[in-house]
Amino acid sequence: MKKHFLIFLVVLFASCEEDKKSTKDYSENEQPIESLPPGNIQKERDAVQTEKEEPKTVATLNGKYRKMVKDQPATDCNCNCIDISFDGPTEWCIVKDKVYISARCEKTGDNTADLYFVGASRDEDPERQLPWDEFDTDMPIASIQFQPDGSAKLDWKGFSTDGKIATDYAIYGKKTLEGTYKKE
Repeated sequence: MKKHFLIFLVVLFASCEEDKKSTKDYSENEQPIESLPPGNIQKERDAVQTEKEEPKTVATLNGKYRKMVKDQPATDCNCNCIDISFDGPTEWCIVKDKVYISARCEKTGDNTADLYFVGASRDEDPERQLPWDEFDTDMPIASIQFQPDGSAKLDWKGFSTDGKIATDYAIYGKKTLEGTYKKE
């Protein structure tokens, strides 16, 4: 019985050593897998990745943008175009043919900007007398998100007084300005 037990242990020990050896041989024979594509393919991927990550400069964001209506550019610019400039205030339409403001853009991130009220530019609507002098000039009235395709999405926040949205006047600008614009 001792003889059979001893043979059993030798066979078991030998098979364990064989498993270790085969595992070791397998790991030693592994070749490192090249994770990067060869040649020009990698350069193209790097270029695309760099393009996606590069923030837009103020110079590339400045310009005239036309509002998109049902995925098509608006036919006229009267209250359907915005002029984004980081160099100084521009005129923005609040109520078509009646109320216009002067506003300035300030870049807030790589592809974002805020719009700030500067003052009334033209107010030709005697029925709507807005308290222009009471509106804050240091609180954003809108935020702009510049898209990779060159368009800009404007989100209207509204005029504010003493740091709070002036709810009585929040609607002004929302209907005419909020939306997506395509750079011309």
